[in-house]
Amino acid sequence: MEGIVDAHHHIWRLNDLGWLKGLTQPRIFGEYQAIKRDYLIEDFTRDLEGSGVEQSVYIQVNWPPHEELLEAEWVQNISDKNGWPHAFVGYVDFGAEDAKATLRKLNTFPLMRGIRQQLHWHENPQYCFQSTPDLMNQSAWQRNFSFIQEYGWSFELQVFASQMKNA
Repeated sequence: MEGIVDAHHHIWRLNDLGWLKGLTQPRIFGEYQAIKRDYLIEDFTRDLEGSGVEQSVYIQVNWPPHEELLEAEWVQNISDKNGWPHAFVGYVDFGAEDAKATLRKLNTFPLMRGIRQQLHWHENPQYCFQSTPDLMNQSAWQRNFSFIQEYGWSFELQVFASQMKNA
């Protein structure tokens, strides 16, 4: 393929994302008042017009805990109806007891290509997505993380420089 692939994008329905529809607060990615609205696949593909992007990869967008399968189903249904996106990187909490079962269920979605669990931790709580800087060192996390090999999936690593030694 010679066309451009947007390898990391999001779409959302505001009502699915408590963090987005709630009060605006300081976040690592800056001010976000302008995105506090639905941003659907039709909006995304309209924004791509004339860009040369021919395919895209949807990256999980922090649905509430334990709703990762609902997110996957929503994205798969959108792709089935619209032809976009072309792949999906979902969410699994590798520290959870049911991580292996969640991976198995996610594997039923044809778009699945990888997992993103935001691991970045910072002394400033506004920049944290985890409660501990060394989650990757915990044995349960490492065991569950190893299961993505069974599916040949990628892992989108998202950490701060100070955490790279654990990655």
